[in-house]
Order: sequence, then C-alpha cells, then structure tokens
Amino acid sequence: MLDFVYAVPLIAATSLVYAASRYEAMHEVLANAARIALWISGAMAAIFIVMMVIF
Repeated sequence: MLDFVYAVPLIAATSLVYAASRYEAMHEVLANAARIALWISGAMAAIFIVMMVIF
C-alpha cells in the first residue's frame, strides 16, 4: 500500500513540467500544475477503482 507514495513526486514533476512548458508566469505555472496534478490523480483513482471491480 505504500507504493502509492512513489506516485506523488512523479505526478508533481509531470504536472510542473507540463505546466511550465505552456506558461511562463510563475502563478500560472503553479495554478495549472495543481489542476493537472488533480486531473492525473483523479484519472489514476478512477483506473484503480475500475481494476478493483474487474479483478
């Protein structure tokens, strides 16, 4: 269950890099990185729930 801890820095790094490639202002980068991180986390949670139901 502690393996999910490894996902946190990966999600943070991915969302920051993606947001930084789109925007230059720091507040825009941070705001969009938070939004992207929530989106990625939600998608991963949805996939996890579907897999738990199937298997």
